[in-house]
Parts: sequence; structure tokens; C-alpha cells
Amino acid sequence: MKKFTVTSFALFFLSSIILVGLTGLNNPENNKATSEGGEVTFTVRTVTENGSYAPKHVLAIWVEDANGFVKTRKAMANQRIQYLYTWKAASDYNVVDAITGATLSSHQTHTVTWDCTDLDGEIVPDGDCTIWAEFTEKHSQGPLFNLTFTKGPNAQTLTPPDETYFKDISLEFIPGQVGIGEEVALHEFTIYPNPGQGIFYLKSLKMQNTSLKVYDNSGR
Repeated sequence: MKKFTVTSFALFFLSSIILVGLTGLNNPENNKATSEGGEVTFTVRTVTENGSYAPKHVLAIWVEDANGFVKTRKAMANQRIQYLYTWKAASDYNVVDAITGATLSSHQTHTVTWDCTDLDGEIVPDGDCTIWAEFTEKHSQGPLFNLTFTKGPNAQTLTPPDETYFKDISLEFIPGQVGIGEEVALHEFTIYPNPGQGIFYLKSLKMQNTSLKVYDNSGR
């Protein structure tokens, strides 16, 4: 518990907003925003290949990283799913947390999201990740598309050019961030009495072996 004597509660309130003396917060490395998950939004519109069952088709959209398959985001293929050869080889038919449904009767725009977690709910490591899309209108390999982005502390927006069977492609990655605000939360403390006059106490179980400085709004 730390004791402070100040001229008024209002002054202390203003000062507490700029508690810059916490040891952890004074370390520039701790103030850097770092990636903690995030969210990916991927959009693509498919176009017919004029296969034997067109425009009916089966489709899968999934995520891979440097270690291989991460998670399926969409699998529209209750029947003839086995002809999504690339997705089948990568996922072994795993559709945990994915959007699933019947064979599609027409081509359309698909939008999927990914929270940067794997099948166990763990955040995947930073690095290159690839969104794959595959569809087929026949009993053989159909068109494939993939788009790679870097999961990390920086947001990204990708809009690659149209391809023959994949149009209006976009990918937005918004990283999760741990910054100063969250670091402050790690140093939870109680100020009392509140309101009070002149003398205040600061108590925290998480502030052992830390220093603290209080400044007024003029920087003194």
C-alpha cells in the first residue's frame, strides 16, 4: 500500500490518468503493440467452369499456415465432397467450426471470417497464412485459388486481380493488439478514500517491486 498527500482529489484524479512510473509501462518494449490473434475476412465470387454438372458445384474455403492445414471456413458439399481433392488432402474432411451445407445450385459471392485460431482454439503463430478456395462442377479436380497474407502486428488489405474462375477477391486482416491500455489493466489498483481530501492510499496486490510516480496536469 502506498500513501500520497495531494492538495485535492481532483488533482489526484488527473494525475492518476498519467501514471507513467509503473516499471512495466516505462519499458518501451512493453508498450509496443503485438499480435494477439485478430480477424480475417475473405471474400470471393466464383464463376462457372462449364463442367458436366454446371452450374451446380461443390466448394470449400480453408486456411493453411507454414505447418499445413489449420481450419475449414466453408464446405458446401453434402454429396460429391470427395471431388474437392485439394481440400480433402489438406483437411481429411475436417469441418470443425465451418459453415457447411448442400451442393450449390449456382455461383455466388462467398464471405468467410477466421479468428486466427486452430482446431484446438489456440491462436496460430505469427507468419504467412494462406486462404484457399476450391470448387468443382464435375467428378474431377476443379479450379483452385489461394491468397497469402502475413499474420502479425500490422493490418493488411489485399485486393488481387480477378482470375478466370475467381472474381472480386478481397482479404482484410485486423490484428488483435496488446498495448498500453491492456498493460495498465495488469496493474489493477484501488485508490481510497474516494472521495477524499488531501491524503489518499493506493493498494494493489499486483504492484510488488514496482515504482510509481504521480504528476499533476502541468507535468510537475
